[in-house]
Order: sequence, then structure tokens, then C-alpha cells
Amino acid sequence: MSCCGKIKGAIKLAASELNIGIADDATVHSRRRACESCDRWEHGRCTECGCFTYAKTRLTNERCPLGKWGDT
Repeated sequence: MSCCGKIKGAIKLAASELNIGIADDATVHSRRRACESCDRWEHGRCTECGCFTYAKTRLTNERCPLGKWGDT
């Protein structure tokens, strides 16, 4: 992962932990189920985009790069 990618990931994680732009519980749960059942999910991380799904699934402005979350 590039330096810029690491910085973006750190910002996403911080936003998630600070409850900035957090999705509702049902959305987070649905997104996490989709991630965990995906063949590109490995040890809490998406191998397609490189994000840690714990943080990414909580943020309202994030999207699945494969379109598996069903939101646009």
C-alpha cells in the first residue's frame, strides 16, 4: 500500500473511532455480513481495496468497490 493509501486508511479509522459520519447499526451489520461472506475478505481486511472493514463499514460515505453492499 502506498504512503497516501496508508494516510487515507488512518483517516478513515480515526473518523470511525470518533463517530464522524457513522452509519446506523442495521447498515453496518448488513455491510459486515456482505464483507465476511466475500472471497476477497481476509482477516478483517478487504483484499480488493485494502481497507480494514471494521472501520470502512461504519462510515456513511464509503462504498464496496465490488458493489456488494447494495448502496450507491
